[in-house]
Amino acid sequence: MGLMLTDCRKIHFVGIGGIGMSGLAGILLEMGCKISGSDRTANACTKYLSEKGAGVFIGHNADNIETDVDMVVYSSSIFPDNPELLRAKDKNIPVVHRADILAHLIQSRIGIVVAGAHGKTTTTALIASILYEAGLDPTAVVGGWVNAWDANARLGKGNFLVAESDESDGSFLKLSPVYTVINNIDLEHVDFYHTIERIKEAYRLFIGRTRDCGCVFYCLENPYLREIMRECRLHSISYGLSRECDIYPEAIRLDAGGVEFECVYFGENIGRIKLQIPGVHNVINTEAALALARQLHIDWETIKRALSSYQGTRRRFQIKKAQPVMVVDDYAHHPAEIKVTLEAALSWKKNRIITVFQPHRYSRTFYLKDGFADAFGLADKLVITDIYPGGESPIEGVSGEDIYRAVLDRSNNKEILFLSKDKIIPYLLSIVKDDDLILMLGAGDITCITDELIEKLKEVGCAD
Repeated sequence: MGLMLTDCRKIHFVGIGGIGMSGLAGILLEMGCKISGSDRTANACTKYLSEKGAGVFIGHNADNIETDVDMVVYSSSIFPDNPELLRAKDKNIPVVHRADILAHLIQSRIGIVVAGAHGKTTTTALIASILYEAGLDPTAVVGGWVNAWDANARLGKGNFLVAESDESDGSFLKLSPVYTVINNIDLEHVDFYHTIERIKEAYRLFIGRTRDCGCVFYCLENPYLREIMRECRLHSISYGLSRECDIYPEAIRLDAGGVEFECVYFGENIGRIKLQIPGVHNVINTEAALALARQLHIDWETIKRALSSYQGTRRRFQIKKAQPVMVVDDYAHHPAEIKVTLEAALSWKKNRIITVFQPHRYSRTFYLKDGFADAFGLADKLVITDIYPGGESPIEGVSGEDIYRAVLDRSNNKEILFLSKDKIIPYLLSIVKDDDLILMLGAGDITCITDELIEKLKEVGCAD
């Protein structure tokens, strides 16, 4: 990696507020490095790092690269003409991608890397939680805020490192874990890959980077993974819902706020698991963590304790208000994620599911419009709003109204509206009734609308 981390007194992160960047910055800060960084706007991650002692600048400026900086780290969301990158190159300061930092950390430990289009954050956090409960004290870098830690990363003293990968830009191909976990492959990040064949090839290469002594854990339910794993000569363990899998569930019971199931591992019923997180999709995420834990010979009682006490992560079916109107904030921004989140919402058996969706990125809207058309079938009322660009430039003729029209064409006379963000809360306040569930979906700034909605609900006397 050129200059080694051990040689660096101060490391600067361009885009330090990103969930992946902030996690790595936090780990290096705990390791004793002096950390600085910048981002366009302040957020929970920049606040957290600033409180921990990092120097955080709001706004990108060449002067943010101070004279004592030894290395500059960037992510793929940072453009080459960024003034801080240009200043670093002008000063001959080493500039590295965030995946290079993660790869370096993984190389020095027993790496466990979680990949896939959906469910990575929950699966990574579940694995880390089991390892912590087992006293293995892993280092963990998660792509979401873990409620139990009140952080998205932790530096452990043990030999394991659990990390969520980022396939969006192909940078996960820099990683060489001992244990590889892949939940699924889907048509996602099409702005980078363009076709499902290229996505499959990237995962094929990623699986091949698993160390010879390691193991690949994969979801057999996914047709693309089934196809790829037929060629894999590495030790592998499959998980999923069917009896064909090496580990699968029986007697699944869904209820408000959780899920239970019997775990069958290589033909043996090894016990019942109870989770505080809802949805069948979380059964699959949990099986991935279970399979890996069994491979590490962690005892069953430890696994059960860790899973039953797992409190989830922010913006993954996060209940921000429970009564008399339930308000749930969720990161779902892909059709497949929206479907399973709505299925989880259904288990609460509420009066109505009122869904608000903020599309994320113009490219995703353009390529997956037809997928979105079929994603909202379980919503009783649906509001679509404007696209959150996520750093992208607009694509001519592409807007949130494309999804609105696509859903409208396939709806069964449900109430579907397209509203600008400023009109969402007044509309919700005008229609909401006791025992409704309001589901706020999207990977953008819709979470801010969620918080404002909760305050407005309190003002009109709709408090817990």
